Amino acid sequence: MRCQKSYGLLILLALLLILYNEYFIFFYAFYKCQWSCHQNRCPENGLKAFIISDTHLLGQRNGHWLDKLKREWQMRQSYHISTWLHTPDVVFFLGDLLDEGQWAGRTLFSTYAQRFRRLFSVDEKVIALAGNHDLGFHYVISPDTVDQFKKEFQRDIIDEIQIKNHSFILINSMAMHGDMCGLCREAEKQLEEIAKRNRKNRPIVLQHFPLFRKSDKSCQKLDEYHVLDHKEQYRERWDTLSQEASQKIAEKLHPRAVFGGHTHKLCKRSWNLRNGESFYEYTLNSFSWRNGDLPAIFMVVIEDQNVSKRRPRAEPGKQTTHLNPVSLSNFVPSPI
Repeated sequence: MRCQKSYGLLILLALLLILYNEYFIFFYAFYKCQWSCHQNRCPENGLKAFIISDTHLLGQRNGHWLDKLKREWQMRQSYHISTWLHTPDVVFFLGDLLDEGQWAGRTLFSTYAQRFRRLFSVDEKVIALAGNHDLGFHYVISPDTVDQFKKEFQRDIIDEIQIKNHSFILINSMAMHGDMCGLCREAEKQLEEIAKRNRKNRPIVLQHFPLFRKSDKSCQKLDEYHVLDHKEQYRERWDTLSQEASQKIAEKLHPRAVFGGHTHKLCKRSWNLRNGESFYEYTLNSFSWRNGDLPAIFMVVIEDQNVSKRRPRAEPGKQTTHLNPVSLSNFVPSPI
């Protein structure tokens, strides 16, 4: 009888431990997060956005089923619990949705895309950009792979969208190589047209690659858990956009803020434009525990404010972007 009671207690404790580690701990982590609004009250015209990067859903070639199961479960729990608690108006995924999209034919790519949509319950408020793992780097990308991604995720080389009167420019980083290939020419043409239409409106730029930088030495720390890597040197057109492409985006679009991923490392960096304006660029780390132990969601509130980033005094008609990066590393179980 005692043995049976002991076994029953052990089973109960095991079930409670599983429940805590796989469910409650996610609620605890995200319940503590708040939108960056005054007294937690966001204005009606404010836009609440989640920004996520580099989910890297594993494929058939390199993905072990147990690793795939664990990582996708962690991302699914984090995503669904956080969206349920905080109800963002829109969710942006900044590319590398898949880990092996660049090697997949149309049928397999469609299967991978369906898995992404199921995992993150993709609807009209979810906007997904392409990364190099979805299409391949510039030297292997083709019109077929671009069309393939466009069919599955409704994204073109360059897209301009309006949400609650806020302008977003979505850029395919692999089309910004600058070698005058057909893809690059089309991207530059579309950027020129968008720049002419947005002379008075500063958009928010979303892309997969970060803007050019040699390393993370120029980055600011985002929180106490953020450790900057000053050793790794980045390569133009592989780890970041080229210097030329970065300047074109900055000077032509005059963005309010730029968000990217790809490096799997957090970074906040200030850019100064020739006309005296400035903006912050944010590089997100990977949302998958497989690519580091600091997966994060950025909770971003975008609203019209009488504040300018250029000078510390009120100026009517200016806009600002409030950013609140949320790190999960202290609350979720560490990866195997």
